[in-house]
Amino acid sequence: MSIPYLVRKKADLTSGERKEQWYAVPKKLQSRGGVNEKELAEWIEKRSGFNRGQVEGILTELAATVEYLLSTGQSVTIRGFGTFQTALKSKGFDHPEEVTPSEVSVSRVYFVADRNLSARLKRIKCFRIPFKYYMPENLLTPAMKQADETSEDSREISDEKDQESRDEDAGEVNGNYGSVE
Repeated sequence: MSIPYLVRKKADLTSGERKEQWYAVPKKLQSRGGVNEKELAEWIEKRSGFNRGQVEGILTELAATVEYLLSTGQSVTIRGFGTFQTALKSKGFDHPEEVTPSEVSVSRVYFVADRNLSARLKRIKCFRIPFKYYMPENLLTPAMKQADETSEDSREISDEKDQESRDEDAGEVNGNYGSVE
């Protein structure tokens, strides 16, 4: 597994003056929305053997249940995944009794990933999508073309190793599905 990225020029203002620099930016593999619950259910079905329809039903109920629990002031933690929480906001008042329910609202709902999940994802390698696929031809420098050739050669080798690793990991993951560390 590896995470694809593009290279884009952005303005760096940290030094107090505008300096344009090149940065890696994520390449989303599909248009808006990412993987939906139906696709997620298909992935879970393949990895676990659970029926896709049941998984879809559980995912739908999970969303509704998390919403309900958050609305009661609770956070929701899914071990190995992370915690859903709410944050509140109100303006400042001179006296505590002035902070009434009508003056308080939810400012945001957020998710904090489980630290082990974050650690595992941070170890995943990234790969640069070749410049020739997204950079106009007139902006491609000889160094960029050379980098494309070098990265494509190493990518093919990496893809073969990744597939071997995924095949080995598939047995581990399926064997431990749902287990707690």
